Amino acid sequence: MNQSDTLVHLFAGGCGGTVGAILTCPLEVVKTRLQSSSVTLYISEVQLNTMTGASVNRVARVSPGPLHCLKMILEKEGSRSLFRGLGPNLVGVAPSRAIYFAAYSNCKEKMNSVFDPDSTQVHMISAAMAGIYCTFLP
Repeated sequence: MNQSDTLVHLFAGGCGGTVGAILTCPLEVVKTRLQSSSVTLYISEVQLNTMTGASVNRVARVSPGPLHCLKMILEKEGSRSLFRGLGPNLVGVAPSRAIYFAAYSNCKEKMNSVFDPDSTQVHMISAAMAGIYCTFLP
C-alpha cells in the first residue's frame, strides 16, 4: 500500500468518525440527561369520586422517557443545546477513527499475503490489530 492510499484511509476514517459523532451527539445529550436526572414526574393515574362529589387523585411516579426529555431540552434550551460537548468528542473520535481505518487497511493488506485473501481470519486479525493501534497511539 502506498502513502496516498494510507492518506485516503486516514481522511475517510476521520470524516466517518466526525459524521458519526455529529449524528449521535443529540442522543448522547439525552442519554446523559436521563442518567444524571433525579426528576420524577407525577402523573395522575386514576380519579376516584367520593360520596360528596369531591375527587381524590391517585398519583403514580413515572420517570421521564427519552422523547419527553428531548422535548423539554428543545423547549427550554433550544436546538443548539443538543450538541453540547461535541467539540471535545470530535477531538477524540476523529483521530481515533482515522488511525483505525488506516491501521485496518494496512494490516489487511499484510495479512492477505499470510492467510487466504479476504478470509475471516484476515478481517479478525486486522480489526484486532487496528484496535490495539487505536488504544496505544492516540
